Amino acid sequence: MAVASILSTGCSTDIDVIAPKRDVTIIYGLLEADQTRQFIRINKAFVGEDSAAALARQNGINEYSDAELNAFVHEMEVDGITKTEKTWPLTKTTIYNKEDGSFNSDSNVIYYFDATLDVTKLYQLECVVNVEGEDERKVTALTDILGAPASSGIGIEAVRLDEPRLSGNAGSTNGGSDRNKQEVLWVNGVDYAKSFEVEWSDVTGGHLYTSYCRLYYRDFNLTTGVATLDSVTLSIGSRNFEDEAGAKKIFPGISTQDFYSTIARRVDDLDTTVVRNMQRIVSDTVQFFVEVANKELTTYIEVNQPISGVVQDRPEYTNVNGGIGIWASRLVASTRTNSVHTSGRILDNKTMEELLYSNLVNSNDYTKSKSFTRPGRCAILATGPKCQ
Repeated sequence: MAVASILSTGCSTDIDVIAPKRDVTIIYGLLEADQTRQFIRINKAFVGEDSAAALARQNGINEYSDAELNAFVHEMEVDGITKTEKTWPLTKTTIYNKEDGSFNSDSNVIYYFDATLDVTKLYQLECVVNVEGEDERKVTALTDILGAPASSGIGIEAVRLDEPRLSGNAGSTNGGSDRNKQEVLWVNGVDYAKSFEVEWSDVTGGHLYTSYCRLYYRDFNLTTGVATLDSVTLSIGSRNFEDEAGAKKIFPGISTQDFYSTIARRVDDLDTTVVRNMQRIVSDTVQFFVEVANKELTTYIEVNQPISGVVQDRPEYTNVNGGIGIWASRLVASTRTNSVHTSGRILDNKTMEELLYSNLVNSNDYTKSKSFTRPGRCAILATGPKCQ
């Protein structure tokens, strides 16, 4: 009985499921050589007795106070050890336009610094973290910068879209009067084009290239005169060109039928025989984009791809010392200009006819219910629909 009494009073069935709190710094920063203001997310992990979803909705739970964090960016020589004379303290600011999601979106703290980055240098992030109850510590990360110095000595070399080609004379600029309307061919006769490809110039230091294009349209209210701009994004592909440095980046064999089916799924139907005061005007140009990632960002993206195999364990990757996250470089380029044809490449006549009237490829009517129009170029004539 005595033994039983000792055991019953000396043991507890209570289990503490919350581990002792330990500060973990989370970094997300992607530097871009063609931008003069660089934005960086610096957050801390959080723990509590509520669910993670409930905690994430609390304003400021994952943010450092001014007393807890000092952060800088240092320009470094290519050896990654020697600092140049350039150092920028990070400035704290608050954004209020974050999209709704799992985390609180009313206001979010981010950091930034203003600088003209040198693509021949490296850049180190240094965070001095001093959280109450813990020793002061440093969190660091190092990255190179994508791009090559421009031959003019100002900025970096521009990224070019070489296919689809820009028509016109050799000296033609985007929107030049000598351009024709046959630059993008998605329909060939009575079928979808089989040989459509996209080709971008090389970006020094680039590994992963992700390309897509965007078609713009406006819903115009004839009663109020209000026009609403919208767009649909069409995927071209994503490829790791790590072993093809210096070569042009080609995305071959793209399914143009997928472009039409994507438009069918993502653009709302419009029946102008019912909604008589609406007109939908579609652009006859397409804006092409490419997003390029350096080696560190490529690895981070590839490691975090959805797992489809039998083994569900996901390896961890971070290049942040003393914390987690990613400190890397990217470059985003597009064909948009301020010229007349602002989106970059002009859709040819048959591509436009199929987009507006679905009258060429007999097997599908993907976009017929969208009521696209293109005044001045496309019309329904006595002989049938025609774009010119």
